[in-house]
Amino acid sequence: MKDTSVVRVNIDPSRFMGLFKFDTSKSLMVGVERECFIVDADRNIVPRAPHILVSGENIIFGYELSACQIESRIGPCDIGNLSDDLNKVDGLLADRFSKYNDCAMSNAGIIRPSYIEVGQEDMPLDVYPDPSGRYQELVKTMPRHVLQAACRVIGTHIHIGMPDHTVALKVYNQVIGRCDWLCSRGNGSFGERLDIYRIVAPDCDPRPYQDWGEFYREACIRGFDEDPRKCWTLIRISKHGTIEFRMFGATSSIKRIVGWAKLCRDFCLDAMG
Repeated sequence: MKDTSVVRVNIDPSRFMGLFKFDTSKSLMVGVERECFIVDADRNIVPRAPHILVSGENIIFGYELSACQIESRIGPCDIGNLSDDLNKVDGLLADRFSKYNDCAMSNAGIIRPSYIEVGQEDMPLDVYPDPSGRYQELVKTMPRHVLQAACRVIGTHIHIGMPDHTVALKVYNQVIGRCDWLCSRGNGSFGERLDIYRIVAPDCDPRPYQDWGEFYREACIRGFDEDPRKCWTLIRISKHGTIEFRMFGATSSIKRIVGWAKLCRDFCLDAMG
C-alpha cells in the first residue's frame, strides 16, 4: 500500500509525463476495447478464456482479470473505417470460438461470446492466469466482494488519440463535463453496471487538473504515479496517448459502438478548438 500520509508539493512531473506516449500522426484516430463474457449453451458464464486465447498473442484479443472475459481491441483507425474494423474483429472472434467448439476440448460444452453488461452474482470468480503474475498479486489483498464486482461487469472503452500532453489535458478538462450525459447514453442495465463498478472504484468520477504538476500530485496520492492504468476514472488520459471514455456498457451492436465513438471524437474535436 502506498504511503500517502505526506503529500509532496512542487514536484517535477516530467517522469510521470514520460509514461504517456503521444503520437501526432494518430491524433483524433479511434480505438475501441470491447469486452465480452464467455457463456455455455445454458447461458451460464464460464471461465474458458485461457482456452480461447493463444499464449503470447495479445494484439487483437486480450485477457481481463476474470477468466470468464475476453477483450477485443480495434484501432487506432479513422472513424470512417471503424464499422468495418469492428465487423472484421467480430468475425475473427467467432472463428476462435468455432475452432474451440470443433476441437476435443469442446467435450466441456459449446461456448459463445455474450455481451450482457452484468454477470450473475454467483458467477465463477476464477482469475485469468496472467503470465506476468500481476492479477495473482492483485487479488491477494482484494476483498471478495470487490473481486466479485470486478468480475461481474464488462464494458466498451473508446479511445480518441491526442497529439501531445498539452492538448490532452486541455481536452480532458473539457470533456469530463460530459461524463454524466455519456453515462446515460452508454447505459444498458438501468445503471446497475456503473453501481457495481463503483464498488471496485469508488473514486471513478473524473476531476479537472490545472496542469500536469497537479495531475502528478493527485496520481501520487491515489497511487497511479507509477502506472496510469491504476487510474480508474470513467474518463482518463491513458498511457497510450488518448482520451479514454470508460462509461459505456457492453453491446453486440456495432452501430451503437460507432455512435458512441463519433460522440466522443466530436467532443474531443470541439475541445481542441
